Amino acid sequence: MIASMTGFGRAEESFENGSLIVEIRSVNHRFIDFSIRLPRSLADFEIRIKELIKRKIQRGYVTYQLTWGKEQDDNDSLVLNEAKIHRYQELFRRMKDEFGIEGSASVDTFIHLSDVFKAEIEPEDQEKIWPAVEKATLQALEALFDMRHREGEVLSADIVKRLENMADCMKKANLRAPERLEKLGGRLREKIRTALDNDAVDENRMITEITIYADRWDFSEEDVRFRSHLEAMRQDLQAGGAVGRKLSFMLQELNREVNTIASKANDSEIAQIMVTIKEEIEKVREQVENIE
Repeated sequence: MIASMTGFGRAEESFENGSLIVEIRSVNHRFIDFSIRLPRSLADFEIRIKELIKRKIQRGYVTYQLTWGKEQDDNDSLVLNEAKIHRYQELFRRMKDEFGIEGSASVDTFIHLSDVFKAEIEPEDQEKIWPAVEKATLQALEALFDMRHREGEVLSADIVKRLENMADCMKKANLRAPERLEKLGGRLREKIRTALDNDAVDENRMITEITIYADRWDFSEEDVRFRSHLEAMRQDLQAGGAVGRKLSFMLQELNREVNTIASKANDSEIAQIMVTIKEEIEKVREQVENIE
């Protein structure tokens, strides 16, 4: 199953200490990266939350937010954040001494500074909270997982369709190839006869030269590799999993073969077919950039 790197999941969980809301968003990213937003009192959970996310997601930029609505009669103790208060006092003194700002800080001043108070949670209380955090996180991840896979199915279907279009285009190029070689050989023969006196032309030598040029114009090897890359991509899409990077690499190889065929074409119709294939490759590349 193919997964997009874009998705959203949300879950709520109520327990004796209040209620939790977990929201998880993900967007495309070359690797896996995180932005974890937790209440300060639950900051120690960050490592465990990252481990939960890594079980489900291999690529993407993940934004995780946990909101905790605590009950009024919970066991948390609201205390003064003494370090913050001392720092504010120091800054107030500097404002007065260095900038000549009149006035002094009072209790009213500090009341309006929300971070001078903090809720202390004992380690054993944190462990009571963790099961609810874990449950809400897993539920949100499941919702995110479902959305990423629904979008992944749409991306996969579009890519398969474009791979089929590329295969059809290459068939047209191959149907054109024999006629093109015959015309190129005829033009080369005429150029040689024009440059030399017809009586002086060595027919065997001419056939040899035309054969050499025909080998240079032949793109059957590139065609075989191109079709092999297409089939490999189809199999990867069918197998599912985190195949985004592999698909990106295969697209580079497809583009390489198309460029080589275009350089060998010496035919406006085949050259135009290669342009069409390159357009399809770019459209696929845009889709693959969002696949895990």
